[in-house]
Amino acid sequence: MVAPSRYWIMWIIDSPKVENNQLKDGYKPKIIHLAQEFFRIQFPNLTSQRTLSSEENRHVQAVVWKLFRSASDIRDRAFAGLCLRCYVSQIILMSCKKIPHTCRPEVEKPFSYIDLLPFVLNDDGRELVLWDSEEQTQLILNHNDTTRPIARGGEFFSVEILRKFNPTLSFSESLDNWTWRLTQQNQNLRLFLLWELGVGSPSDWALLCKHIPRSLESHLEKGDREILEAFHAVYRRDRRNSREKGRCSEPTLNQLQEMCDLLRRRNIIHSQRKLICHLKRIAEILRQDTFYKKTGSPKTISIEMYDNSSNDSVPNLELGYYTDTALEEIELEQLKEDCHVLFEEVLYEALSEVIRQKIEDLRKSKGYKSFAQQFHKGLLLYYQEDKSLGDIAKLWGIHWCQARRIFKLENLLDNVQYRTEKKFLDKISKLPNRYRVTTICTSPDYLKNVAEEIRNYALNKTFTAARAEIISGKKQKKNSLFAQIIRRYLNNSIKEAA
Repeated sequence: MVAPSRYWIMWIIDSPKVENNQLKDGYKPKIIHLAQEFFRIQFPNLTSQRTLSSEENRHVQAVVWKLFRSASDIRDRAFAGLCLRCYVSQIILMSCKKIPHTCRPEVEKPFSYIDLLPFVLNDDGRELVLWDSEEQTQLILNHNDTTRPIARGGEFFSVEILRKFNPTLSFSESLDNWTWRLTQQNQNLRLFLLWELGVGSPSDWALLCKHIPRSLESHLEKGDREILEAFHAVYRRDRRNSREKGRCSEPTLNQLQEMCDLLRRRNIIHSQRKLICHLKRIAEILRQDTFYKKTGSPKTISIEMYDNSSNDSVPNLELGYYTDTALEEIELEQLKEDCHVLFEEVLYEALSEVIRQKIEDLRKSKGYKSFAQQFHKGLLLYYQEDKSLGDIAKLWGIHWCQARRIFKLENLLDNVQYRTEKKFLDKISKLPNRYRVTTICTSPDYLKNVAEEIRNYALNKTFTAARAEIISGKKQKKNSLFAQIIRRYLNNSIKEAA
């Protein structure tokens, strides 16, 4: 249960104070009177309650969110958004307080939540804020009901959270959980943790446990592929067999010798010292790629520093403690990367199969046989020209219910989703030596985890948004990845037929 005041009390940044040589506070609650009055008008029976039940809170969020997104009165939209901005501010604050306790739990924290607040708790409730029609730019609502865009980089994170949330679709995720997750994933916050503190920076040996993406092939030297395969054959095997957790330690002399022996069989001769140098060079390539994917720029934080006194490399103690990802998690992370590469290809393939089958079914039907040849054009009208099923029915001279039975869009989407997930699992399970194929064959739990990962990825990538476009029934631009792929397929089909 939550207090109704969550919808008109906003937590904002304040000057921290020092107690016992430690920074504290750094935030304070602020009553937003415009939000309080709007809530009172909308929910007169709930305002005076001490708490809201779960059902009442869900009702409030659904009503206020709908007003924020589609109220006819522009000021009502802004007031509704203000209430929701107040609500999420508390979760943003709580999430920032949690992060320092989860990053490096075994050493004293070199940072606190106060360092994180400016990146995500940047809303003070002074302005009424809306989104433009394309939901690309945040707009400040002026007193005369005109708007002005917020400069890039000055957007309110709370408003961005609301842009991505839909209570009618997120059946399994509350606004609280949604806010918590997006705060943890905030790009500016993660850049700070990564660049300034080294949080999330794996060791060379953890990086080398991954496979080299195709995009990095051109950066490798001759023999690097074989070196990495030897490392996987020995180091990954031993780490998995020992079930070792925590930071990956440097390969032992015995492990290095076994790697050298494997390479010698392939006519690649290296001393153990030389092999270490090659492994660290390859790891640096992977590190740069990892940083680029996370930050968009190739910035490197070195795990090791050169010690002049010993003429050797020593750990960079400024980074503190970091626990390397377990092999199982590394493999699931690689699965995500491969999903990203394969997704559009598999989705296109599944979609084309389902549409061809749909047309074939129409040809065999008694009542809708004549519409088989028009099905492609009908999909273009729906997904490219943004016509509603009612519009298409009028163009074809039939009743809306008939158009709905011809297209069966939700059924079409379900079939595409099923085939996409199945094709993903089939393709990944056939990839050699990457996702513990032997384990997949023998462990139902592991197979279940992979299948669930694929399903979640597919849902988040496009199917949730695609279903929302169908359910809404509005004449609106369809921008889900599913809509983009179906347009590409239909236009390619037209070109092939020409």
